[in-house]
Amino acid sequence: MKAFQILLLAGLLCAGAASAVEDPPESCRPKVAGTALALAGEAEQAQLQCDIDRANHLVARSARLQPTNKHPAIRVVDTASPSGAAYIYDIIGPGPSFWLEARSVPGEDNERSRVPVCKLSMALPDDVAKPLVGMLATIGSTALPEYGRREEVTINPDGSRRVVLLLDTHDIVTTIETPGKVRHFSRHSKASDEIARINEMIIGVANISDGWTCNAN
Repeated sequence: MKAFQILLLAGLLCAGAASAVEDPPESCRPKVAGTALALAGEAEQAQLQCDIDRANHLVARSARLQPTNKHPAIRVVDTASPSGAAYIYDIIGPGPSFWLEARSVPGEDNERSRVPVCKLSMALPDDVAKPLVGMLATIGSTALPEYGRREEVTINPDGSRRVVLLLDTHDIVTTIETPGKVRHFSRHSKASDEIARINEMIIGVANISDGWTCNAN
């Protein structure tokens, strides 16, 4: 993983922090005066659709750079990681064994000469796959919100709660195949619910892996 981080950092220093920036989808563009959504529930649904469309744009660009015909049971799209790149993490298989395929996504097609396209392919470790099976068994039947509130909640020593509004847009979009339907979730990277834990488990495995390969050409 250290070699991967060095190579990716070299590319990102040249490309700058805008490597994952693109023209926003139609659903993400500001609404003209008089058409703004007034109700909180409607606003969250609109933001969820924007995040889904942003993730789909990244998936489409990744498919142009690294074609794949795999159909993941779980797809996690980190729209803007701390390194400045976007990442896609696909979990393949019905369980209890899973395969992880991850890849980085340059912000623009013309950045390929400066930002490496990196990928990882590996079996998901049992200590991650087993709890993931248990989580997936309940996702379809639980009333988890699709769009998570952009708040960071911490518990103070006296038991009180501290809530901080998160204003940056480090969003992670998770698509999960559940019995009967596909569910989409959007969470801030600092979220702490069940969807966030699934994201952390998957991304955590990829972050410590030394199996990344990069094409810097």
